[in-house]
Order: sequence, then structure tokens, then C-alpha cells
Amino acid sequence: MAQQLTLVAKLRQRVEEQGESPAFIFRSQHDGRYVLSWNKLYRLAGRFAAVLNSSGLGRGHLVVNTLVNSPERAVCEAGIWLSGAASVNGHCQMADGSDLLHTLRVSRASALLVDPDVSNSPWNVLTKYVSVGEDDSVTSSDLTNLKKLFFIRRVEGGGPKDFISHLEAQNDWFQADDITPETILSVFATSGSTGFSKLVVYTHRDYIQFGQAVFFDKLPDLQNIDMRHFFTTAPFGWLGGYVGMGVVNSATIITCDVRSGGQPKDMADLIFEVLGKEKCNHALISPVYLSELLQLAKIRNAKTDSNAEAQMSDESKLNVLYLGGLPITRPMVAAALSLTHLVLVGYGATDFSIVSKHIVADSETFVDHDTGPPIEGVSVKVVSQDDEETALPVNQTGHILVKGLKINPGYLSDPKLKTDDYLNKDGFFRTQDVGRLDERGHLIVDGRGNDAIMRGPYIFYPSWMESCIRACPGVRDVIITGVPDPLVNEELCACVVMESDSVTLEEVRHFVEKEVVTTEDDPLSPRPRYYLEFQSFPMTDSGKPKRKVIKVQATERLQCSD
Repeated sequence: MAQQLTLVAKLRQRVEEQGESPAFIFRSQHDGRYVLSWNKLYRLAGRFAAVLNSSGLGRGHLVVNTLVNSPERAVCEAGIWLSGAASVNGHCQMADGSDLLHTLRVSRASALLVDPDVSNSPWNVLTKYVSVGEDDSVTSSDLTNLKKLFFIRRVEGGGPKDFISHLEAQNDWFQADDITPETILSVFATSGSTGFSKLVVYTHRDYIQFGQAVFFDKLPDLQNIDMRHFFTTAPFGWLGGYVGMGVVNSATIITCDVRSGGQPKDMADLIFEVLGKEKCNHALISPVYLSELLQLAKIRNAKTDSNAEAQMSDESKLNVLYLGGLPITRPMVAAALSLTHLVLVGYGATDFSIVSKHIVADSETFVDHDTGPPIEGVSVKVVSQDDEETALPVNQTGHILVKGLKINPGYLSDPKLKTDDYLNKDGFFRTQDVGRLDERGHLIVDGRGNDAIMRGPYIFYPSWMESCIRACPGVRDVIITGVPDPLVNEELCACVVMESDSVTLEEVRHFVEKEVVTTEDDPLSPRPRYYLEFQSFPMTDSGKPKRKVIKVQATERLQCSD
């Protein structure tokens, strides 16, 4: 039974039971449709595991994976499982690569997977820091642990340089025999957008428990629902979108092939098309696409009924749509229910796994920010913001503490982060979120209790980007704050103090999109959506900017400009 608590065992089980059935279906506007069956995934993953093994990589080694959602990423992740090594999500969304470099340094990774041919490739950043030998060995005075580089290319028409074609032509295959439930599976970054992230260790057991809890555990409404075709917009490197989700839950994962042509500019059109053609029955879709999807549904229905509402027909709707990662409001649920029969709302984080969830079928009964009751095996406390020892009564707002599936955050190799800073004496994790427990026992999560901004499924740490923007010529100071948004909870607003009138906000925006972020065409990109000029910032007696006051002022100014 214990051996089933590894993704390697789960993958073998899927191969035995489903064989040529699709494990992944990738859709793109350029290359159409690519199917990766369970057999093919297992075969190619074992061959990549043999490549890793021949390079001296296995249990105890970390491999940073920078690949975008694609067949190549899925094969590489599964190959890392089979080799016994562990992956580290290598997001690189800052133009100078500081986020990726931080991950490489902190993780002390031995190897790196990179596609040098994609737009804004992390390789463009790394060429300044590493020297590569003929066998793709790496030397670097800055990244001393990094020893091996793997170029994962896609070549039209195949050939020896094409990653998938190259593996298909190989015969070597490998699977480590010492993989246990406690073997490290992957290291996830706590911030999916930017900032100097905490790196959280997940074992095979940790992730399987998370994946099972997200889909099915203790929700009777889901037990008899077809959930075999799961569409997701989530990145493969994010805990909620990880490659192993379909392996754990025997689901076909349907997603967009971002390697083919990059992030589609008309993503909502692609999502709408894929949901119908692939007969998806449950999905995780970022709220940023909801309004466009509703408009597309209205246009489609209007072709047959001029009085049609902005919603799909009952037979076209999803069975379940997942919403989470940010405070969910009644309008969000109402919009989602135009696309699905049921909405699954939940609360969790990379640090402490899944905490609570519930099913919503009627937006009129939904309470804003309700994440449902704690799942079985999880305890929640709401304590005074001034005194952690004081548990608050029903409906009083305070700091949220949790204890359950993943108690120890397991931060990796960073001396600045101590477990004791996040766990209290009773083993409860300090989430840094603010909320309350209501009379039903449901957890109402209002947001972050510090300066972090909750935008969509990501938590954004503003100080890092602020330091980058201060380097813009003509900028004296900047504060990035969150302003309310009906779909993503908070949008980023850059509040800027100029040196003189010779610099405009548009010039600052251009600097940010050229010098700071690398994904300006992605609606999930962490760049600011709004820019406001301030003559000065309100300050505390100790000379620090009053961020809460600036947030209120920015919100009021933007509301007045609507």
C-alpha cells in the first residue's frame, strides 16, 4: 500500500489500466492538437530518466525546470520522477532573471532544463553567468552547484535536435528502485509570479495527499460526477497545476501548449474552443478569463436565440469549475455558474497544502470570501492580531492559523527562513492571512495580513519590483499596491513620485515592460496594470511610507477616473 504513495507507482498503474488513453492533450492555435498517451509518457519519461542517470543525476539531486506548459515539460517532469531526482520550478518572469538566479542559488541545483529557442528564454539571462562545455557541462563562479545543462528543443519536422524525436530514437530506459513515499518529488516556489520566493519541499506522499484532497475527499456531490477530462490554465510548475495531478486522479489533463507560439493573445477564444471540442467536464480556469468566456458564450447563443443570456447551455456546461487562490466573491461565482453546474471553492497554499473547500450551486446563497469548512484532518484557529494566544469567537476577524496535511513548510536551503518563524508552539502554521470562522464553521478568508498582494492565483511581493522601478531614470520613489478588481481580487498599481516633469508615466510603463518583466503579453504577468503619479507619499514618524493609506488613495483615484 505504501508504494502507491509515489507518483512512479501511480504512473505505472495508469499505464497498466489505460495504456493508449490520453494522459495529456495539448492544444494550440498554431500546431493544433498533440496527444501524449500514458504509454508514450511512460516510455519517453523512462528514456529521459536514463539520460539523467547517465549524467550522474538521481536521488538527492535537484533539477531546475524552466520549461513552459508543453509535451516536453510533461515528459521531463515524469522523467525526473523515474530517475529518483526532484524538480524545482524555475520561473523566470523578471527581465534580469533575478527570480531564476535566486532559485538556482538557494536550491543549489545540480542541473537545469532550458529551451533556448523560445521568446524571452531564461537562457538569454543565464549566458552571462555560465560557461558551457561540449558535453553541456556547466562551470560558473556564481552558481557553483550547477554542473549540467539540458537543452530541451522543439524542431519542426523532428530530427536529432528535437527533444521528443531524439528520445523516440533511443533504447536506454531507466527507473530508480529506491523511490519511497518520503522521497522528495518537487520543490515549489511560494510566489508563482515574482519575488524572492520561499522554496517548499514536497515528497511523493505530500503531493499525492494534496492531489486527492483537491479533487474528491469528503465531497459527496462529486462522487458520481464524470471528472475524467480536466482542462487547466495553471502552469505545470505551480502546485495547483502540477504535472502529477492527472496521475494522482486518473484524469486526462487538457491544457494549452504554450511552447507553440507562446502565450496566445486571444487565450479566451482558445479556451472556449478547447472546452467544447475536448468535451471537458471539469476545469481550473484563471478568473481573468471569465468575462471574455461569458461574452463568447453570449455570442454563440445569440446565433440561435436573440434573447440568449451570457451562459452556456446545460449540455455544454462543465460539471465543476475550480475557483481558488484568491478571495472569491458572489459576482465571480455567478459568472462561473454561467459556464458550469457546480463551482468548487477552496483555500490552501504551497506552504500548508489544502485547508478547506466546498461546492456552490447557487450564487445567491454564497457569502463573499467563503472557502468552506476545514477538510478532514485539518484544524483552523483564528487568533487576535495582537496576541496569538487569544483564539477569537465566531465572526471575529484575526490571523488564520492552520494545522493538517502538511504541517512543516520544509523551506529549502535558505538560512534567512526558519521553520520556527512560521510554526507556533502547538504546531500551527502562521498563514499570514486574515479571516474569520462563521457560525457554520466555514472559513472566510479576506486576504493577506501583510504587504503582499493577492492577484489571481498568485501572491505578489511588491518590494522586489519597487527596487527595480526605482532604477528607471527620473523616478524618485515608487510604491506598488493592490487595488480592488472584481476578477483577480487585486490588480497591481504603481504609485510613482517623479524627479521632475521631464519624465511621464508612459515612459515609466515602457521601462517596466522592457526592463523588468518578460511576459507583457500574458494576462497573468506580474506587471502593474495601473500607474498613478504622486507628489509625495504619506510617511510614518519613523520615515516609512504608509502603505495602507497609499492603497486607499490609489483606489479612490482610480474609482474617480472610471
